[in-house]
Amino acid sequence: MTVMTLEEIARETGGNVVGDAGRRVCGICSTDAAREDMLCVVWDKNVLSSLPPQIPVLSSAGAVSGRDGIEVSVPKASLVKLLPLFDRRTAEPPGIHPGAYIHEGAIIGENCAVGPGCVISDGAVLGDRVFLQANVFIGKNVRIGNDTRIEASVSIQDLVEIGNRVLIHSGAVIGCCGFGFVRDGEEWRKIPQIGTVIIEDDVDIGPNSNVDRAMLGVTRIGRGTKMGAYIHVAHNCDIGADSMMVGFMGFGGSVKTGRRLLASGMSGVSDHVTIGERVTIAGRSGVTKDIPDGETVSGFPAQRHSDEKRFQASLRKVRELWSRLKKLEDIIGK
Repeated sequence: MTVMTLEEIARETGGNVVGDAGRRVCGICSTDAAREDMLCVVWDKNVLSSLPPQIPVLSSAGAVSGRDGIEVSVPKASLVKLLPLFDRRTAEPPGIHPGAYIHEGAIIGENCAVGPGCVISDGAVLGDRVFLQANVFIGKNVRIGNDTRIEASVSIQDLVEIGNRVLIHSGAVIGCCGFGFVRDGEEWRKIPQIGTVIIEDDVDIGPNSNVDRAMLGVTRIGRGTKMGAYIHVAHNCDIGADSMMVGFMGFGGSVKTGRRLLASGMSGVSDHVTIGERVTIAGRSGVTKDIPDGETVSGFPAQRHSDEKRFQASLRKVRELWSRLKKLEDIIGK
């Protein structure tokens, strides 16, 4: 169990102590399960006022009064520094498990951890401090950068390139064949998918997500992009840097997006659509045509969010209009 004083935590988070700097806490707690021996992170002042004064808190500047705590400029952002201080998960030590298979033609960098059941194929190159949890498959001629973490049961197929500080969660598949078929008489013929996938630096890929290899060329996930669970990126997509995709959504083939796309859950984008920079796609939207920079869209087919709201408002009046129409018909009929 990790135990730290408020002074030590403030030093790590860049905050200022209010009250007893030597007070010790053993973890972080939520507001609905507040404990006196844990630090409670609060960014809502209304919630803060409802907590007993004996609960130590981390909150915004000027908000901590009459109790022990730490003040920071942005409490929610401080979680990035705060939570790792009390992470009870055990880091995997460097080393190669005897149950792993590594081809003699593979190259493993320094201080890597390779778990049981992993397969690293011929020509694969792992940078320094790469972590592979159990049962990870690394195909031929794969390149993986430094400080990348790949969780259990991930499959990285041949020729894929993965950058530095990438996190790939369990069950993801990177570089499987894109979904390409052509009708030949009475049969569907599979189009060979001979391209690759490039995952740039600082990308997160959620569990059970899938990034298809290109038919020709590259499927690319831009630097700093974050993907949730169950996301499908089809062949030859080019996802712009610093984008955010929430779970259960997908892109058809050859979609191109600008930087800072925000795609909400259960949305979808048709193939060959081009999306500009700083675009927001609302949840459960279906994008069927190009979107310019800075636009927010919703609905199916997706349109400007303001237009969609007016459309939805008008739909709610249909029952009333139908009733009025029936009354008019009765009057005319008489």
